[in-house]
Amino acid sequence: MTERTPVKSWLMAFAFTAIAVVVCFAYVDRPVAEFLDQHVRRTIWWVLLERALGPFNLVVVAALLFLFACGIRVLSGGALGSWTRAPLLCSWATMWAIAAEIIFKRLFGRGWPDPTYVRDSLYGFHWLHGGPHWESFPSGTAATSAAFATVLWFVAPRWRTAAPLIAALLCVAVVLTNDHWVGDVIAGAFLGVSIGRMTVALKAPSRETFSGSA
Repeated sequence: MTERTPVKSWLMAFAFTAIAVVVCFAYVDRPVAEFLDQHVRRTIWWVLLERALGPFNLVVVAALLFLFACGIRVLSGGALGSWTRAPLLCSWATMWAIAAEIIFKRLFGRGWPDPTYVRDSLYGFHWLHGGPHWESFPSGTAATSAAFATVLWFVAPRWRTAAPLIAALLCVAVVLTNDHWVGDVIAGAFLGVSIGRMTVALKAPSRETFSGSA
């Protein structure tokens, strides 16, 4: 039996993700958004979730500042402690995920559940013209949290339970608040896991990685 390589596993996961996103687009996303708008919006649960999601932006800012701090430390001739390995990789993965989701949002130009769909009844993709209210796909929250959690899964085993759980809760929260479609979260999570895994793989590339280079 032929051994499955990491890239083959990734391609299979990509195919399953694409199928899941298409199914959600056709059958799941709108009914879920309509239900949440009618039964969750303006409730105490919606308010609490919105407030709980606020501090997540601070994590992204902290990741950026940590990268600058490490860079300044090294440029000053200092050495980084071993404790910085995990947070440094998490910060790299987070910034990679942020860059990717910004580009993909503008490429796909998918309308938000709220207000684009539930208020204006507009649904679909505005290809290559993403902008205000058309930047839903993929979910940046899902991408960054999944990237962060994936790095911790590989380099900090003690976080293998907590990190994916936190990422999953964040993904559920952005759906419940109608900030994202279900399909957005699925795509964002796949993107984040891919980036996290690649970040770990790139941390100490082997000679084979650069084969053929001068």
